Amino acid sequence: GTGTGKTLAYLIPAILSGHRALVSTGTKNLQEQIFFKDLPALQDVLGDPFTATLMKGRANYLCLHRWEIYRDGVEGSTSAAGRLIETSDRVLLPIIDAWAKTTGTGDRAELRELPEDLPLWGEIAATADTCLGADCPSYNDCFVTRMRQRAAESDVVIVNHHLLCADAA
Repeated sequence: GTGTGKTLAYLIPAILSGHRALVSTGTKNLQEQIFFKDLPALQDVLGDPFTATLMKGRANYLCLHRWEIYRDGVEGSTSAAGRLIETSDRVLLPIIDAWAKTTGTGDRAELRELPEDLPLWGEIAATADTCLGADCPSYNDCFVTRMRQRAAESDVVIVNHHLLCADAA
């Protein structure tokens, strides 16, 4: 059942081992519980400092380059992808713009106001199909690039099964 301490039972020895640990979960909710609740609690209790990174699939992150193109294209009637800009998009644009200027992660989960099936997100997300990689003008500020850099330097990396398997493939 939930709340029995299973997560702590594997996190504590993983952290105390002194080795890097990759923790894979079945859901984003469990990833977030581990990262935002369990690891900070262990940071306080263990007294042995460690670093951790939460990694989600690329589509969960804002692409700064695509956002800039989309935002700047709103003055016309269509987005860069040619989709008619809906009224709901126009309402959300100031919210997304303010968030994009302040977020440290670019993780759409920070934007609780966005519906999961928002068509706009598909146009501004950091998907593999649209990523320009090192040729992108926003590469150094890219949320996916920075997340990967943090993960490479972290003691504990929290991923989900889908991302782990996709990366292995």
